[in-house]
Parts: sequence; structure tokens; C-alpha cells
Amino acid sequence: MTTPHTPLLILSAGQRCGSTLLQRLLTSHPGVLIWGESGGQLGRVLEAADGMMSWSRELGGQGREEFSQRSYQGWMANLMPDEDLITHALRRFVEILYVEPATRLGRPLWGFKEVSYTLTDARRFHGLYPDLSVIMLIRDPRDILRSLDEWERKTEGRWTRELTEAAIVSWRRVAEDFVATPEKDGIPVLRLRYEDFVADPAASCEVIARHTGLDADAFDPKVLATRVHAGEDLAHLPRDIRAWRDLPESLHRLLGPPQVRSLMDACGYRG
Repeated sequence: MTTPHTPLLILSAGQRCGSTLLQRLLTSHPGVLIWGESGGQLGRVLEAADGMMSWSRELGGQGREEFSQRSYQGWMANLMPDEDLITHALRRFVEILYVEPATRLGRPLWGFKEVSYTLTDARRFHGLYPDLSVIMLIRDPRDILRSLDEWERKTEGRWTRELTEAAIVSWRRVAEDFVATPEKDGIPVLRLRYEDFVADPAASCEVIARHTGLDADAFDPKVLATRVHAGEDLAHLPRDIRAWRDLPESLHRLLGPPQVRSLMDACGYRG
């Protein structure tokens, strides 16, 4: 089993890629808790911490040296804690937020998912947790748009066209990492297509278990047979997914740019 407190990070190419399904599968393991999305806020915290460490490295050292020699009579304008203290504070923040609550629930193996993170975010997190495991999930963007089209029509304005457009931007950003040359910086990344994930659940569980160091037999296979649709407010409504050809042209145009078409081809989504 994975060492306790080693995070499992799910990177999903926008909404409706199956990240919640994968989150539920991993959390069906009795020792695992995968936290949900926070709108990418933790990524902003990590980016800010990078900036603080850069500032500390480039300017803070002078302030520390001045203060150690001259106290308050020295040039202490950029006095900053050193990089190790900033890293420790950031890790402590993450532990208070994610690790300790998961541990209190008896689930010491933890992680979270996001639908807009790229490998740049994963690398920042890897700096805190070198044993980080990453699963990157992608889906045919035509099926994403078919699902989001239903959200637009059923959520009474809560899901808007602007959000749909942002989801495709996220798909493109993550897809670029999905098809890129495998990483050389030591982050273990498992790349999964949603279609392959659900086509052979048993094989998918084995692959995920090997990647994360978990026991595949501890997963609840019923998770993959039980689809949860956007919460209870929509669960009672019949599904109304339109065929790709029946979607409005405004949605078709979102996949029209050559860069998007090229990424679709590279991911095996031709046609």
C-alpha cells in the first residue's frame, strides 16, 4: 500500500471527463479519501508560494544577513523567512486542510481532484510531496459538450455558455500535457482516456491499483456501475443528451480551431 500521507492527484481535462467517477472509485478503498475540487484555489496558493520562495531566495537573504548583523538598524526592507520555512508552512497548510481530516476519518491515504490543473501545477505539488502519484484523465470533447449542453438547458442558468467555453479551454490545456512527451522530472503520471476507463472496469482498476500502490480488490466495483449525475437536484430528471450532430453550431465551433482538432486526433478522437 502507498505510504500514508502520500497524495494521489487527479488531473481532469475539464468537466464531464469522469473525474468524479475516478474520485469515487479511489475513495471506495477503505483507506483512501480523495477530496473534491476547489476551483483551482490550491494551485494559486502553490503559485504564490513559488513567488515567495523566489523573493526569499533573491532578496530575502540580504535582509536576513543585515538583520543578523545590525538588527533593526540594518536594511531589512526585504527580510523574509528562508525557503525551507516557507516550504514547511505550505506543507503544514496542506496537512491541516487535507491530511488531518482524512486521517481522523480513518483514511490516511488522501488526495484531491481538479478539472483545470496541468502538469505545471502537479510539479509544484511534487515539490512538497516527492512521492506524489498523478492520474490524468481525458475524454472526447464532443461527448463533454453533449453533456454540458444538457447542463445549460437544465440548470436554469447555473451552468452557462461561458462556463462551457471555459471547460473546453481547460480540456485543451490538459490535453496538451496528455499528448506531450513523458515527463523527465520524476512525477509518475498515469494517463487514462475516459472511454478506455469505463470500457473495461476490471482492467482499469488493476492499472490504477498498480500506479497508486493500492489493492485493486479493495475497490468497490459497484462504483463503476452507479453513475451519479450532478447532485440530487438533477438526479430525479431524465437524461436528455443530444447527439453531437444535433447540438447547435455555436457548440460545434468550440472544437473548430486547428489546435483543438490536432489535439483530438492525437488523443484518438477522430471523426
